[in-house]
Amino acid sequence: MIYYFDNAATTKVDPNLTQIISEYNSEKFFNPSSLTAFSLSVANDIASARKSIGKVLGCNESEIYFTSGGTESDNTAIFGCLSKRSGNIVTTESEHSAVYKCANYLKNKGYDMRFADVNSDGSVNTESLLKNIDENTLLVALMHVNNETGAINDLEKLVKLVKSKNPNTFFFSDGTQAAGKIKVNLNILGVDAYAFSGHKFHAPKGIGGLYIKTGAKISQFHFGGGQEKGFRSGTENVSGIIAMSQALKIADDLIAENSQKFFDFKQILKSSFDTLGDYKIICENGSPAIFTIAFENIKSQVLSNMLEQEGIIIGLGSACSSKNKQNRIMTAIGLDRKYIEGVVRISFSKFNSIEEVKILADKMMKNISLLRKL
Repeated sequence: MIYYFDNAATTKVDPNLTQIISEYNSEKFFNPSSLTAFSLSVANDIASARKSIGKVLGCNESEIYFTSGGTESDNTAIFGCLSKRSGNIVTTESEHSAVYKCANYLKNKGYDMRFADVNSDGSVNTESLLKNIDENTLLVALMHVNNETGAINDLEKLVKLVKSKNPNTFFFSDGTQAAGKIKVNLNILGVDAYAFSGHKFHAPKGIGGLYIKTGAKISQFHFGGGQEKGFRSGTENVSGIIAMSQALKIADDLIAENSQKFFDFKQILKSSFDTLGDYKIICENGSPAIFTIAFENIKSQVLSNMLEQEGIIIGLGSACSSKNKQNRIMTAIGLDRKYIEGVVRISFSKFNSIEEVKILADKMMKNISLLRKL
């Protein structure tokens, strides 16, 4: 049996979706762009899915565009909003690699890249952010929930502050660790664009979305048959779209229940770790689904390997990262060097139970004690 606690990397597809996925690949497999009644029925199903997602995320259905996932959505928003060839872009060193690597690419292309400081939990430092905004700021890119630490950025507040300094600045947020985990209302948040990814909330891999606020301008760079209102051409991933809309609705309905459940999980783990000592919780009040801790005098990769031998999967950071990504994030938040090699990210889903968490706590206690003796 596998005890899986790396749900920030990816999640198990909800078994309730398997029939939907099968149905749209074997029975309702028609191309929604064709001119038959069968195809029109599938196109209507996509429209219903878009409406459902818009309702959950607090926006108009016309503002939702389907993509292959978070990375494509990030790239589309960042590169698509830059109509000018010069100016400054503001982000942080603690962004997901899909944003951070875009930023470095644009820096090499001549844009003035500015990195705002982050707080010790991974959230952006508001004072530093605003110091970097001026009349030439084209884009601000800040994640909603930090994928490494779970820290939550107060987007509603940050958007208002940024726009008060420069109303023309495009504000983009990667929300892949937020959608389905915390309540999201895009109309209230005020962002110009927002990315999400289905496999983070029990939908299949290879399907995601990009919210683009009405009036916000992003250039297309997928050309072809004119799908997604001409913005992102290519035959739609129908089964993925329908499954993702269902998965997001289920996840959103369970947010309050899961938040309490995950809080209880963290208390169990914290009580166990308190007996060990020499550890640090990276973010105390972040996403309910992410619990990142750093242990002194161990190497997290070794601990992960030991736990895997006992059927337990934990995370060490972003699954999209390079080997040095974890150090980039932890260096950005100013984590003491004695903890950097011992960072562990435990992330929960609705499929985890109290019993599993107790097993996780016991196995971590045993193996960390052994490593420290060695």
